[in-house]
Amino acid sequence: MENSSKQIEHNCTTIFYQVERWLSESEIKKVEYSSYWNDEKEELNKEWYILDGNFSKMERYLQETGLVKNLKQCVKKLKTDFNRELTGTGIDLAAGNLWAVPYLLELGKIDKLYCLEYSKHRLLKIGPEVLKHYKVPKEKVVLVLGNFYDIKLKDHSLNFVFLSSALHHAREPEKLLSEIRRILNPNGIVIIIGEPVAGYWKTYPKYFIKFFISRLVPDKIQHRLFGRTFEVKSFPKLCPKFSELFPTDPISGDHFYSIKEYNLMFSKFRFTIKHVKNFKSKFQSFILIGNR
Repeated sequence: MENSSKQIEHNCTTIFYQVERWLSESEIKKVEYSSYWNDEKEELNKEWYILDGNFSKMERYLQETGLVKNLKQCVKKLKTDFNRELTGTGIDLAAGNLWAVPYLLELGKIDKLYCLEYSKHRLLKIGPEVLKHYKVPKEKVVLVLGNFYDIKLKDHSLNFVFLSSALHHAREPEKLLSEIRRILNPNGIVIIIGEPVAGYWKTYPKYFIKFFISRLVPDKIQHRLFGRTFEVKSFPKLCPKFSELFPTDPISGDHFYSIKEYNLMFSKFRFTIKHVKNFKSKFQSFILIGNR
């Protein structure tokens, strides 16, 4: 592990933030889905790209998706339902372009926030510009180039863990939760936002209709009516599994879980669970409190 004070330069600006490198270049390439998340060209058309100085598209996306509102809602419920606050030292896992950092510092009494990300350009190019734009004090954050399955911090050394649009990208979510449990205080806090809501009752009727069309309507008529043919092989079961209705994206690594699956995962690691859903947002959130 390399620990240094890193001078980051971009567009003639110089910002000093502490950087810890927990992954080498070769190790980054071995991490799941790394080719997609380390593709700088792919980033150019995303809301998170602010190196052109346009922060409004990112801010608009955060408002439209409700991510900021979800975070604030979780912090509020953390206080009202558990009489707890975000304090001390924490970590933002899969921190992306660090958009959440200024909000976390504003909403909590935080001494230090580790920001772990394996997308090098997001962490070391885009992220510092976000921190600078929102005037984040350099002594409050540590930028970490790392893998969230291998967090190089001592056992029970953190007060809280934050994940935004991150858990559902884990190929091995239970391995990630195990690592979170290790670094978290026994009664520490986990806030998870940006988890997609799998609309089963919207998706299954479409599946059901396609299933019967593929079985009962001749191919020529299908093509005439719908401009395509529904292959029987694509719809082999009348009652498919959840994973068949919501398959994993092989490029970005998006996974979908039912509420039951989320609850089973969290309960396995002895967390008290609070499910937070804002019906104006397409995402759902969770507050987890460690049980000793």
